[in-house]
Amino acid sequence: MSWKIRAAATLALGSITATAGAEQRVGDWYLVPQAGYTWLDNDRIARDDMFLGLAVGKHLNDAWSLELGITSGEFDLPGNTSSELDITTYSLDVLRVFARNSVVSPYISLGAGALHSKYTGQSSDTNLLAQAGVGLMIQLAEKRDGTLRFSLRPEVKARWDLPRHNDPQDKFLDYSAGLGFQFAFGPAPVVAAPEPEPAPPPAPPAPPPAPRDSDGDGVLDPQDRCPDTPRGVAVDEHGCPRQGSVTLHGITFEFDSATLTSESRPVLAAVAADVKRYPKLKLELQGHTDSVGNDAYNLRLSEQRAQSVREFLIAEGVSPQQLTAKGYGESQPTANNATAEGRAENRRVDMLVLDNPGDVKIETP
Repeated sequence: MSWKIRAAATLALGSITATAGAEQRVGDWYLVPQAGYTWLDNDRIARDDMFLGLAVGKHLNDAWSLELGITSGEFDLPGNTSSELDITTYSLDVLRVFARNSVVSPYISLGAGALHSKYTGQSSDTNLLAQAGVGLMIQLAEKRDGTLRFSLRPEVKARWDLPRHNDPQDKFLDYSAGLGFQFAFGPAPVVAAPEPEPAPPPAPPAPPPAPRDSDGDGVLDPQDRCPDTPRGVAVDEHGCPRQGSVTLHGITFEFDSATLTSESRPVLAAVAADVKRYPKLKLELQGHTDSVGNDAYNLRLSEQRAQSVREFLIAEGVSPQQLTAKGYGESQPTANNATAEGRAENRRVDMLVLDNPGDVKIETP
């Protein structure tokens, strides 16, 4: 039987492939040359010996493979060197594979088929067979382009030679152990293109230019309703020349007195700082009262209160030539004196722009 040993060695030498780290892939077809040893049922009256086999299969999915196989062995009869038992099997096996993508993938196989046996000088006999086994797929190597993969397939099997017509003399149970050399064929794996580098975020838009004050009146262009005001002209919050009367809110006096309250002083200090920016601006400080009391008394009180405001502004640095003070008593109400709220509104100091020349230049006093 030396030819069997030489055949097994040839299969082993032909199994060298290019690179390590192969893996089984779903959809691959594969070819498995195999060599092994069979322990025959004692009732066969033949010596145990080697066998050769070949299987072709396909990896159906991560769990299952399906293969067709053929094995052949010649077994000598005891005491007779010229006679032997030839056994050839044909089977279809289903393999339940575990850990398909691991280096070592265990599997269980179940199969059925036909067993053809013939003793030398006798007629042949064909029975049904069933077989079950366990084995390992040990992944070893892969061709560089990924189209060919190589694994070792050690396995052990039990094989039943099923009787015909329930004849117990036709029933045999054989065992075998083999080593297969699995070559799997398939297209080269598709290598996913690397993810493109994310595009850099767009540069933030340039900040809008800072708002300008084209006419230099201290009011920015977006809020300036009078953009062409001559330089040095006193303007209101809208950038237009000051004119008319402005009520100085927050200016209060002690009861029935022309003495400023402490709360009024910060308000008038801010007014003074603003007026000092325009030294040629002419203003009239107007005092007003409610209708409580007689007219003469209210007129005198209103003039005293206007004068108190003028004196405070002068003390804060405003030029006396810019300011005049005048009392109007109860003659110019802006609200109803019949209510407390109306009377409180009528007790006020207004600032009237008398002269706002266009040729005023901003000066630092």
